[in-house]
Amino acid sequence: MKTLLKIFLLFIFPIIAYSQEVNSKAPDFSAADINGNPIRLSELNGKVVLIDFWASWCIPCKKSIPHLIKTYDNLKDSSFTIVSVNVNTEKEKIKEFQSSLGIEIPFTIIFDKESKLPALYNVEGMPTVIIIDKQGTIKLKEVGFDDSIEEKIDKTINKLLK
Repeated sequence: MKTLLKIFLLFIFPIIAYSQEVNSKAPDFSAADINGNPIRLSELNGKVVLIDFWASWCIPCKKSIPHLIKTYDNLKDSSFTIVSVNVNTEKEKIKEFQSSLGIEIPFTIIFDKESKLPALYNVEGMPTVIIIDKQGTIKLKEVGFDDSIEEKIDKTINKLLK
């Protein structure tokens, strides 16, 4: 039995856990934003898309959101967009989070109470940023947030927009 478990952990689990990694096709999804407007990832083909998975209880998320807002404001007139996926269990937490930061999040926010989208993208921590190129391929996946990740995000987006 231990041998079977080792085989699963060494060979099969990595295939399952990392099936949505860099250079793989981004899984399509459809959801509604917090205002009830439908969004489908495949309808954003032709744009560079940053998907940000976050929660209001996440301390690094409080640091990443202002950077994402700045990035969005600087690039919103280009072929770039952000889709933000909030995984709180209560929708009111989104407004509380924005109030605590003293800013309004200007890009699409999906309220994913059941955490279906993080499971689809094998999200292992908050925040997780996934950048998808204009053809729908994942080009960056980063968990957490610090200065080095901020630089990777900016560099990847700028490269894909050229």
